[in-house]
Amino acid sequence: MIRSRPMPVPRPAVADPALARPDWTRGSPRDPSRLWLDKNENWDPELNRVVGSVMRALPDEAWCTYPESASLYGKLAAWVGVEPHNLLLAAGSDGVIRSVFEAYIAEGDTVIHTVPTFAMYSVYSRMYGARVEGIEYQPSACGPVLPVDRMIGAIRNERPKLVCLPNPDSPTGTVVPPDQLEAIVAAAGEAGALMLVDEAYHPFHPDSVVPWIGRHPHLMVCRSTGKAWGMAGLRIGYGVAAPDIATVLHKVRPMYEVGAVAVHAFERMLDHADAMRASVARLEAGKALFLAEMQSLGFDVLRGSGNFCHVAFGSQAAAIHAALDGRVMYRKDFADPCLAGYSRFSAATCDLFAPVIALIRAAIQGNQP
Repeated sequence: MIRSRPMPVPRPAVADPALARPDWTRGSPRDPSRLWLDKNENWDPELNRVVGSVMRALPDEAWCTYPESASLYGKLAAWVGVEPHNLLLAAGSDGVIRSVFEAYIAEGDTVIHTVPTFAMYSVYSRMYGARVEGIEYQPSACGPVLPVDRMIGAIRNERPKLVCLPNPDSPTGTVVPPDQLEAIVAAAGEAGALMLVDEAYHPFHPDSVVPWIGRHPHLMVCRSTGKAWGMAGLRIGYGVAAPDIATVLHKVRPMYEVGAVAVHAFERMLDHADAMRASVARLEAGKALFLAEMQSLGFDVLRGSGNFCHVAFGSQAAAIHAALDGRVMYRKDFADPCLAGYSRFSAATCDLFAPVIALIRAAIQGNQP
């Protein structure tokens, strides 16, 4: 006879049924015959070849030893323009964000972030028992608009522990002008909050607040290598902060921040920064072509400042979605009012976008009476 035993009880915030994650045993494999423009990855064939070449040339120690990251810290610091003690490596920019929550957020603390935004801000807030003050983007004829005055007012009134602002934000693609962004950063400092600016899409949006860290020591930045660098599969990102904050974040990191393969690959990819920048230019050119073609067909578009863009297909949406089904993977629509009616496409090169444009044109012609 098996006696029932009491189960271990998780923290209240984790036990909350509202905190649920997708079933990790059920995948959603993407058809290799389709063009994958749904997750803002970098599918530029030329950069993919550079990354592939780097991977094939890695030494045996990359996969049979534990990682040694000091050399990467030094090389990355020189590239970013900071000191090694300003940096934190992590499993993607997402890993940096989680370290921030783990190090700074306790039950009942207030977190301010935009809505909509990167999904994990909400998830981590729930995981660590934070109270969220969401600042919603407002719809406008020019796309989503962040009410900056409201955000600053919320910071002053709520006195949060953490303020999170991706710049560019996702899924909106919006950026905050430098003067308004610094006003938000300053307000966070006056409230005693840690200010996290998420630059996952750097350098698609080339402006950065990294140089501000010297005059705003409560400010930190996180970045990804899954967008511009074409290394989403390696799961390596980094944070940049004043040494005092970086030291705190290192206290909560795992024994090894990332795997040795990722460390070796990123260190070598830093020698190919020009190839990364050239890829960004090709993807920007492809995005510009795609949006120009969509505008010529009479559709409203949002260019955005990340490696993605939005198109509102209006009355032609059903026909276009049917034409692209099975051929292109993209985000068809959004529930958020500020993006209602828009579809999102990851940036691609001109050559990769050409068949997408042709399919959309054919769908319109076939849908005309």
